[in-house]
Amino acid sequence: MVPTSDDDGNGPNPLGLERKCLTNNVFLLGSLVFVLYNLIGSFEMTYPNTTSPPLQRQLILRKDLFPNVVSPSNPTRLSPNMAKLWFASNADERKYEVPTDMEWIKKYGRGLDADGGVRYLTNRTWIEARGKQGNCASALHVFNWIMKQVIEKNGCLMVAYGQLIHIHREEDFVNKLGKFIDDDIDLWASPGTVAHVATLEQQLNSKFGWTMRCFVHDDKVVLVQIFASCEHTVSSRAGKSKSSQPGIELYPMYTIPRQGNETQYDVVKDIWRGTEFPEHLIFPVGKATLTSGGIEEPLDLQIPNHPFQLMECLYGNW
Repeated sequence: MVPTSDDDGNGPNPLGLERKCLTNNVFLLGSLVFVLYNLIGSFEMTYPNTTSPPLQRQLILRKDLFPNVVSPSNPTRLSPNMAKLWFASNADERKYEVPTDMEWIKKYGRGLDADGGVRYLTNRTWIEARGKQGNCASALHVFNWIMKQVIEKNGCLMVAYGQLIHIHREEDFVNKLGKFIDDDIDLWASPGTVAHVATLEQQLNSKFGWTMRCFVHDDKVVLVQIFASCEHTVSSRAGKSKSSQPGIELYPMYTIPRQGNETQYDVVKDIWRGTEFPEHLIFPVGKATLTSGGIEEPLDLQIPNHPFQLMECLYGNW
């Protein structure tokens, strides 16, 4: 995410943003701004959170980053009488549920269980022992592997928030020195993909020296953090998963049907942050291939249907 001084993973939205992006006037203004940018030409801008020199605004218009539709379906829309999604922790075999109860999803408001709500999926002894060995894999290699597993299963795992800005503005996850621009990789995930990725934890251990933990409320998963065991201190405190590499965060997303005059469209909700978006901005999911200075092979990415409008909605003049 784009970090702020008070954002520890359990605090306010980045940059103090509103939790909803549902005002039509915002979208109209954003569209007008883009038209003006295209008419006037490029602008020299100074952007936060990067060591790279200011970039030209026209870089966001790279043709290879425009989305091609992956699927017209919306995997965050729950079907009636949908079976519950469960996975078991490798640490204690305790079962956790990825929420499928729409009434619970509507009411959830960023709380965690009374004991802190942080659940590791590997036991502490293994994490500490593996961390001492060192040589944990890089974040982009882990991210690339996870994306391949998700795409193979026709899952939904989209680049979100700060990383969505970086792949359009800096055109990479890393700067020219190969260092990460941001402190984590933010991803929006469908319920099925959250459950699928959780089952990959043992492979993350053996292949990369990485593990994961979940934030839970009522034993329901509301956030997943994936991180290197190297330089990680096991903690029950909700916050950033600090380690030798930037972490990967999965935010479960759900489409909430709307009725009556409340709005003219269904909305897609990030249940951890509470942010809501018109469905047409997110779906259908797009795809992009990005060549990064931080990994040898191209990265196959999934991105929202209208990323530019989304970023204007969230960050204004990003």
